[in-house]
Amino acid sequence: MRLHITNGDCAGEMLAASTLIEGDILCWRDLLHDGPVMALPYAEYSALRTDFLLQFLERGGCEETVSAEQIAADFVQRDEILSRITAYDEVVLWFEHDLYDQLQLIEVCKRISDKGALPVLSIVSIDSHPDVPFFFGFGNLSIEMMEALYIERLPLNPEQIEVGCSLWLQLTDISPEALAVSAQKEIEGWPYMAKALRRFCLEFPALETGLTLTQTYLLLTLLKAPDELPALEFNLNVAEQNQRLPTGETAAQRYYEILAGPATFKRIFNHLQQLEVDPFMGDLSVRCELNRLIDADLPYVSCVGQGEDAVYSLTHAGAEALQGRRHWLRDNGIDLWRGGVHLTPDKLWLWDQHKKCFRFNELPL
Repeated sequence: MRLHITNGDCAGEMLAASTLIEGDILCWRDLLHDGPVMALPYAEYSALRTDFLLQFLERGGCEETVSAEQIAADFVQRDEILSRITAYDEVVLWFEHDLYDQLQLIEVCKRISDKGALPVLSIVSIDSHPDVPFFFGFGNLSIEMMEALYIERLPLNPEQIEVGCSLWLQLTDISPEALAVSAQKEIEGWPYMAKALRRFCLEFPALETGLTLTQTYLLLTLLKAPDELPALEFNLNVAEQNQRLPTGETAAQRYYEILAGPATFKRIFNHLQQLEVDPFMGDLSVRCELNRLIDADLPYVSCVGQGEDAVYSLTHAGAEALQGRRHWLRDNGIDLWRGGVHLTPDKLWLWDQHKKCFRFNELPL
């Protein structure tokens, strides 16, 4: 019997639907690029993440009602499955190249290692697919493509797991300095890890502006509408071919409504996906980041309307921030977690992109 550990429900559902890929499936549901990720005993760690994820779902306006008990049960089930992991003949890890997946991957290494004897491990991890022009993740693939990847899976050795464990300790440290050093060099056995960790560093406030890279990108989506959104156009055409669009709606019609219409969330989200080299945020994460810009003491973004019809725009302060005339931390302060680092006004780790390092409590004049 095999166990497949994957990055979420979408990939998990495809694995379950395959007639070739057999075994149990464990979906790893957590976004480790946001919120506290600390080196704690598992019960304390899971309670901390449960509290954060519940708040995250509320901030992101999740339409589905999810209770703290449901989230906590997911952590318990994860630990129970890993506690009997050596009963499996093989454990296959399915994780993509982006930040979301790579952080999950190092946690998986740590959790498996904590259980003692290692099982036979293999991995499916890619950053592109020859038959998918716009590859954002396993969700872009067909079941047949997943089955082909499964056949070509690669073995994982104990040395790679040890590297993953050491990176997890760096992620959960109260200082981000060691992780930043690791991000500047290729990490043996993990071809996509360093690039993902470099992107994580950019989710700390920038020295010059106090904004994370995601916040900067969101402001840029509101400064100027995109000239085109090729990934969106492609996906809409595929949906039309598969008869997955609403009755009477064409791919071209929907595309130009989003591209040329007002700055709705759909346009912002697709524009952000285009600005990112390796998109890693889902819609709830993006909504949370937008809400941070809207709900601040001095908002950089304003919103009129509700739901899918809501229209977003830059405030005057947001426009000044993009011109380098404002600093987010002076306007709004900070209370944010990145891994084990709690960013507060008196404990500021700012990312210096020019020197590729962190500065502690060095807010520019």
